[in-house]
Amino acid sequence: MTPNVDALFDEFPVLTTGRLVLRQVRPSDAPALFAIFSNPEVTRYYDQPTFTELAQAEALAARMQQRFAEKRTIRWAITRPMEDQLLGTCGFAEWKRHFNCAAIGYELAQSEWRQGIMTETLTAVLTFGFTHMQLNRVEAYVMTGNDASMRLLQKLGFQEEGLLRQYGYWQDAYHDLHLFALLKRDFLR
Repeated sequence: MTPNVDALFDEFPVLTTGRLVLRQVRPSDAPALFAIFSNPEVTRYYDQPTFTELAQAEALAARMQQRFAEKRTIRWAITRPMEDQLLGTCGFAEWKRHFNCAAIGYELAQSEWRQGIMTETLTAVLTFGFTHMQLNRVEAYVMTGNDASMRLLQKLGFQEEGLLRQYGYWQDAYHDLHLFALLKRDFLR
């Protein structure tokens, strides 16, 4: 019997790891989102412009909540249990339910880089996707030059499947994107 994946959207799934709590993004997270997305180092390889106004972060938080309410995507706020301060976000987009496939995306405040936070986060999110969302395949699209993200994905078992030439268009330019994928059978061994 196949589980009802729509039931995942009855209540936002909170995930916990050894050091983190992954919860729903809230309107009150907008200042932290702004701090992250207003940093050009964070948005260097991102498919949207660097934020210049708090209203952009407020709209992003609202969009993340709305897409969950519409049963389209799940995007977690990455926090530490005692602080509840948003450090970044991670989640599934482009969920193709009939293919049991979704794309994963993530970003993290620059002050939190190189501490293993995203490895811990992705491990929890991927486990949720493969076990609760019944995903068989998770894809990630990485802009050429984003070597840190490519290393992270490879560490988690993702395999590079090819280069999508001029696949993305943002900030008035076309961008080559590397396609990485992880299969359930390769992750849950």
